[in-house]
Amino acid sequence: MNSFIYLLTFFSVIYNINGRIISFNNKTINQNNSSNSILSKKPLILFSIENSIRNELKLGQVSGLASSISNPNHLIIFHRGSRKWNQQSFPDVYNFNRKKFGAIRENTILTVNSQTGEIINQWGNNTFYMPHGLTTDNQGNLWLTDVAMHQVFKYSGNKLLLTLGEIFVPGDDTKHFCKPTDVVVSKDGSNIYVSDGYCNSRIVKFDSNGKFIKQYQMPLGKMPLIVPHSLILIESLNLICVADRENQRIVCFNTKNDEGNVKYIIENTLLNTVYAITYDSTRNYIYAISGKTRFSPAIGYTFSANPKSFGNLISTWKLLDKYGEPHDLTMSLDGRSLFVGEIRPNRIISFDILN
Repeated sequence: MNSFIYLLTFFSVIYNINGRIISFNNKTINQNNSSNSILSKKPLILFSIENSIRNELKLGQVSGLASSISNPNHLIIFHRGSRKWNQQSFPDVYNFNRKKFGAIRENTILTVNSQTGEIINQWGNNTFYMPHGLTTDNQGNLWLTDVAMHQVFKYSGNKLLLTLGEIFVPGDDTKHFCKPTDVVVSKDGSNIYVSDGYCNSRIVKFDSNGKFIKQYQMPLGKMPLIVPHSLILIESLNLICVADRENQRIVCFNTKNDEGNVKYIIENTLLNTVYAITYDSTRNYIYAISGKTRFSPAIGYTFSANPKSFGNLISTWKLLDKYGEPHDLTMSLDGRSLFVGEIRPNRIISFDILN
C-alpha cells in the first residue's frame, strides 16, 4: 500500500505574479494571471450551521455537492451530520474507528431548492460513516464515496445499484480502495473513474459493471499524486483531470485508448492545496478552489480548458471570508451559478457566473 505524506505550505506568494511557462511531455502551459473575475463579487450564504435549511435540519460538514440533472434549481448535498473527521476517526491512519463510531444517524443526502431552501428529499441515515465524494451521471444516478468504508456506491434514488470496494478493508489492488475521494462517470455510463485517495496515489478506471480496466498514476521519476481529491472528465479532449491536493496542482491524464500518459499539469504560484475542481463545458473553463494556509485565505480560480490555451489562469476570486474551508464545488444545471461546500464552518455559498 502506498503511504501518503501531507505537505505543509509554509510560504504563499499572493502578489507580483508574473506569467511563466511550464513544460511537460512537450506541452506548454502559459500561466498568465488576470484580475478580471467572471464570478459575482459578493457570494451568498445559501445554507449554514447557523442558518439551517429552513430550520428543519442542522447541516454537518459539507463533503460533496452535485447538481440535479432534472431541475436547475435543485442542489444535492452529501454531508456528515453530527460526524466530524478528527484525530480519533482513523487511529492508525487507514482503518476507521468502528469501536467508537457507528453509522451516522442523520440523513446525509439532501436534495434542496437552491432558491428557497426547501428540502425536496432527504435520506441516507444509518448508512454512511464518513461521507466524501458525490457526483451525478447523465442518467441521474448518484455516485458517492465513503472514506471510512473504503467504498464507492451507485444509487438510483435511494436504491443501491452497485458497490465498489470491500467494506472497511483498505487496499491498493484492483478490488480495494484506501479512502476514495471522488468519482466521475462518462456520458454514456460505460466508464467509471475513482480518485483513490488519501492513502493511494492513483485514479482507478472501471467499466459500467465495476470491472477493473486501468489505473492512472504519475510516471516514474515524477512526483506522485498526494491526496488526489477531486475529478473532472473532459471527454471532448479525452482528459481525466484530478485535483492533486497536497502537490498544489491539477493533473490531466490522456484517456484516449487508455494511454494514461500525463498530458497537462496546471501549476501556479497562486495555487495552494487544491480541494475541488469542476468543468464548465459551455464556457470552456475549469473552476478550482484551494484551502486556506497560515498566510493566505481560501481562493477560487478560473482556468482555461480551451486546447489552445489549456491551463491559462483567467482569474482568481475570493470566497466569503478568510475563515472558510472549502471542500467541494459544483455548477448548476443551467450554468448560471457555482456552489461551494465548506467543512468549517458547515455551509454552502453561491456565486453568480457572469457572462
